[in-house]
Amino acid sequence: MAMSESTVIRDAQPGADDDAVVLLMTDYMTWAHERLANEFGVHEPPADPAEIRHHLDDYRPPKGRLLLAECEGKPAGVGALRMLSDEIAEIKRMYVAPDWRDRHLGSAILDRLLEEARSRRSRIVRLDTCRFMTDAHRLYRSRAFAERPPYEGTEIPTRIQQYWIFFERML
Repeated sequence: MAMSESTVIRDAQPGADDDAVVLLMTDYMTWAHERLANEFGVHEPPADPAEIRHHLDDYRPPKGRLLLAECEGKPAGVGALRMLSDEIAEIKRMYVAPDWRDRHLGSAILDRLLEEARSRRSRIVRLDTCRFMTDAHRLYRSRAFAERPPYEGTEIPTRIQQYWIFFERML
């Protein structure tokens, strides 16, 4: 199903959209942690909404960009960009809620984040994703991302990096 006219991707507004963004990010982290435990026996602490809320500014200007996707007026997806350096951007927290998948929201969010990286004159965009996120791998590869070793600045602890794939693309 294609994106409809009732779909909007916009900057998440501080305060006004924080609850929706935190809920989506918490859902994402909870789902990912459950899959890590079930598939790899890796037990990470539960997602902490207060901690997620505390770090939202890491993804907002001037450090980055935080996008919220809405379908039919409801929060449907999220994606963020943060700068690792003047020339290197990182895509974080890409997630589309299950009820809104198959509408190309993930593609649209990713494309907007890549545009943002270009506008910041980034030369390189990096990201990480769990090995079981095969739909995400296909999306990233479709946008010319290639696998690479773990990179400086990743939030993924060394002890669990074996369960991740790290990607990079030049702009």
